[in-house]
Amino acid sequence: MNTAISKCAGAEQVEESSYYYLWHLVSLGVLTPDKAQTGFADTLWDTLAARAEATPSTVVLIDVGCSFAHPNLKDRVDAARSLDFTGTPYGARLATGSSGEQKNFAGLSVDGLHLDGLDADERAMFDEVVQHLTDSTGELRPFGDTEARFASHGTAVSGLIVGGPEHCYAKDDNPSVGVIPYFGVDPFSTLISLRTGFDNDPLQFIAALLYAWHQKPDVIVMPRGLPDPDASVVTPKDDFKAELQSWANREAADLLHRIEVLTAKASPHDPTAPQVSETGRHLWHVVQALFIAISKHVPIVCAAGNEGESQLLFPANLANRENGIIAVGAVSGQGYRSGYSNYGDGLTLVAPSDDMEVFNRHQLRETPKRVDKIGYLKPDSAMAVSYSRKGLLSTDIPGSFGYDGAGSEDPDMPVELAKSGFYTQFGGTSGASALVGGVVALVRRAERLSGSGKGPRDGCDLKTLLMTTARRDMPMMGTTLPLKSDCMNVANEDADAFETFFGAGLIDAKAAVTAALN
Repeated sequence: MNTAISKCAGAEQVEESSYYYLWHLVSLGVLTPDKAQTGFADTLWDTLAARAEATPSTVVLIDVGCSFAHPNLKDRVDAARSLDFTGTPYGARLATGSSGEQKNFAGLSVDGLHLDGLDADERAMFDEVVQHLTDSTGELRPFGDTEARFASHGTAVSGLIVGGPEHCYAKDDNPSVGVIPYFGVDPFSTLISLRTGFDNDPLQFIAALLYAWHQKPDVIVMPRGLPDPDASVVTPKDDFKAELQSWANREAADLLHRIEVLTAKASPHDPTAPQVSETGRHLWHVVQALFIAISKHVPIVCAAGNEGESQLLFPANLANRENGIIAVGAVSGQGYRSGYSNYGDGLTLVAPSDDMEVFNRHQLRETPKRVDKIGYLKPDSAMAVSYSRKGLLSTDIPGSFGYDGAGSEDPDMPVELAKSGFYTQFGGTSGASALVGGVVALVRRAERLSGSGKGPRDGCDLKTLLMTTARRDMPMMGTTLPLKSDCMNVANEDADAFETFFGAGLIDAKAAVTAALN
């Protein structure tokens, strides 16, 4: 077993071969299996440790919060710098011995940020918000830890980024019962959790982005979509409309009509439609400009979305070659685009995740049992796509507030350790973007060890590094699978360019870290 794993994991707890629940770290190149496929011959953590003691990277996660007390996350999540913006744009933190005023934005400077595309009113609004935040006093929550109840998504994402064995930091050699030696992509870095909600309130996101900028992070991870009433609209593509119009099916035409109604802008004459004030629209423009401006300095990793559409979710749809926004799609353990993963223009990279069953007129992606039950379509049909049962094992909140409730059913995890409720099968483009965020943390640590004297890359240059080192296949346990295109929304879509489905390809942590070190 490798030095980093044996040193931190408590190797006496789990057989080496049991670490195959970390298959996604193999696919990223973080772990390299030995020839016998019974353990790991190499890890990127040891590659970095062999150079010198690297300064940990700082990852800012903008999500729904995370459980600070999880055994695999404590001492990796900085609770003192983590804030909740759901109740106040000035930031609230749990009162754990803290007292006095909480000047969360004291010393905030936006001198290096150039927000393009704003009109005079929007720029004035931004300046006013910055002034309010700088002068503000945050809040202390004296009662209850909301992250421990409602932050299962953020807890799973955090585990994939910085989760690590409790054994590394425990004061004694007795890890908690039911806790496995779990590893995120970079368990030697630190995460700051910024909790935001789902209300159509742009101020909370402006505040979260400015606080993230204020913390001088190495990477910002945004594993969810935001409710911008304009930018988040999913518009059916022309080819999708044409397909439906030529398809002699009244229900399909009705479906198109419903899509058009749902995605239409709110009308002031429709009292049932969501109404957005003019001030709100201006502030959402500020949110968009802020994402782009910050990303040119600090890379922002965004989930592409889970709608299975040939367009990306906001804010991932802001990604282009002129900014440092990294739009991440998902690939399954079979090398196909995950059945739910959005794709199309602007997609930067893909990373491993779980899969979804698909059954439409363009594709059949089902388990063998379901295929046999359907009966009339053979698995070797041109429409058939291999379905993957693999998911991303990650950290969870125990009990009824977690994803799995009683515990994980991951077949690769030792049964005696799977029932604690601390772990869950996770996935989506949220999981994929979390893995990319972890890789960026590793690359940042490598940059500080390179001795080049040039300082860290800006967001655009780091994004370019990840794209140029990406690969068109995926390492698995004992094999390598090519990345394969598929039809989803349009006939013959699998003939589209590779970039449509995978961007530059699968992120390669080993190649990116090696390039940064050199």
